[in-house]
This record gives sequence, structure tokens and C-alpha cells, in this order.
Amino acid sequence: MKKVLLFLCLLLVSCGKNEKLNVYSFILDKKLVKIERKGEIRIKETKDNFIGIIFDIEVYNEWLVNLDMVQSKVQFINIRDGSIERSFGRKGMGPGEMVDPSGFTISEDGKIFIYDNGVRKILCFNIDGEFLYSFAFPSDLSAGDNLKVRDGKLYISLLELRYANPSEIWKSRTIGVFDLKGNLLNLCGMHDEIKKTFTYGAEIWFDFDRFSNLYSIDRGTYRIYKYDKNYKLIKVFGVQGKFRLPKEDIPWNLPPQEIVKRLMRSSGTRSMIVSGDYVYHQFYDATEKAVREKNPLYSRYYLKLYDLDGNYIPSDIELPGILLDVDDEGRLYIYESNEPGNRVIGIYELKVVDKG
Repeated sequence: MKKVLLFLCLLLVSCGKNEKLNVYSFILDKKLVKIERKGEIRIKETKDNFIGIIFDIEVYNEWLVNLDMVQSKVQFINIRDGSIERSFGRKGMGPGEMVDPSGFTISEDGKIFIYDNGVRKILCFNIDGEFLYSFAFPSDLSAGDNLKVRDGKLYISLLELRYANPSEIWKSRTIGVFDLKGNLLNLCGMHDEIKKTFTYGAEIWFDFDRFSNLYSIDRGTYRIYKYDKNYKLIKVFGVQGKFRLPKEDIPWNLPPQEIVKRLMRSSGTRSMIVSGDYVYHQFYDATEKAVREKNPLYSRYYLKLYDLDGNYIPSDIELPGILLDVDDEGRLYIYESNEPGNRVIGIYELKVVDKG
């Protein structure tokens, strides 16, 4: 799914039935958000040690950990000096090899879980890159690209294949809950009501707060769904602001040029990160230059900020690149240049301040 989304950019019980819900949209109008650049990471590449692509990164200890989907590698970039300190992984179908990796996550104890779309398996490695085990993804489910480990369980965005018809995607639950050996424990989460009308893009982003509440969002909307630790829906919240909702569907059989045109007429969620006291919703508007140059950094990226109760802190800040992750200290890592040999990730500090 990530590769499809990347290409196109370039060119209330959670397990219950979907129903229309009220949207909580309280605005903390005496607050505002500021971000300030504090430093940068210039990634050091050589002809033998280089990056094929950066799409998602996780901050772990002193590294930015990158799943390079082009090279089927996991790379550890030193935050202090930008060196690619080490990497592991290779293409193949043998134990520990990867065909088409599309998403990953790192558990608190340093286990790396990777979904390989090429063989429909989850692979598990330790932090040193030693292959530990793998398990097959259930045949009646299609995995997405968002993975998280929480409280000894592996969570994966997904689609129930019985609802694979675009007109029925909205019926599918959106997140699978597995134990760490691959046994399916639960299906939870729901699509936003927008999926009943606009059927394209089944991507789901989700994350957890420190209280184990679960937050999720669909690609085509600004509305965020919050669930408790038992996956019961608590509330739906969000403020539209600069987010452009779709006004027309995008059937799969349209000519590619028309698909791109329609995608450019609405915004899309790029990520949602929950860190500390805040929910960070990143969305984008694709641009003609991004499509023409096949470079996602030429699209325009924006940040909405909420507290954990869903109160909106006036933001809609245009970012200088793609927000990759937020660390435990609240530092934002923003991908500013993806030129090979000159890749730059800016480090930013976010502050919530009083107006006036």
C-alpha cells in the first residue's frame, strides 16, 4: 500500500458496525503552536553504503532506524553524526530475507517486526539484526503498512478481504491484534464514514498514548478515532481547517492522468503520531511538481496538533518537509532533502504557547 500511495503522490464500538457519529471539535483558541529548527542530520552515504529510499523512520535510542524498501534493508543512522552505522537484510525468500518489505516497527525491548508483502509474512529480528522467526499473515486478511507493538501484542493495519470490493471497504475492521507469535487475538477499529462515499485509499494510521488508548485515522479525512485499551470507541475528534475533503470518488479503472488530477483536488493523511501529551496529524496536498518530478518532497505538508483529549491547538502549520517521527523528548524529525548523497533530516522543537 505504501508504494502505491508513494507512486500516486509522485505522479463506535470499535469492532461493531459503522455508523454516523458526532465529531468533537473543541478549539483551544488561546493557544498556538510554534516549531523551531534546532539542528539537522546530514546522512553520510558512500557508493557501498547508501540509502535507496526513506519513507518511514523510527527513532530508537541513538539511531534513526530506516526500512529501506528498495534494498530490503534495515539501516541504523546515527543521530549525532549522520553515519549509516550498520544495516542488515537482503532480498530473497530464505529465512530472514525479504522480497517486498512495506512496514515495520520496533518494540520497547528492541525486537524489529517487518511485514513482507512479497510473501505475506511478518519477520522478527533482534536489534542486532539476527533473524528470530517469522509467521504467515492470515489468508483472509490483507495487511497494511502500519505496525505497532504495545503491551506484548502486535497491531497491524489491515483489510478484511471479504470486503475487498471498493463499495464495501467501509465495512472492514481496520486493525488486527496478534500475539508476538502470530496468533490472531482480535480485529478492531472502524473506517471513517467518508469511506461509504469515497472508496479509494484504504490506508489506516494508528498509534497509542501512554495510557494505552488507541488512535486511528483514514487517509481521506481529518477525523481521528480514539479507543480505550479494550478497543471501545471513546470519541471522534478533529477540526477540518486546511484539510481538503474529497468531493469526487476515484474509481480504480480511471485513466492514470485522471486519477492524479482527482488526487490533487483533495488532501490526504500522511501520518499520525502520538507522543507525550500530543497527537500529531500530518497531511499533504499533492502538487503538479511532485507528480512531474516524481518527488514527494515537492508536495505540501501540514501539521495539526491535538492534546490527548482531542482538543485542537490552532496549528495547520506548513512543514518544511515530511515529518518522519517524534522522539520521547518531543523533537520532530523532518525529511527536508532526499537528494542522494545530500539527504537532510531537520530536527525541530515544537512549543505550545499562549496567544498574545
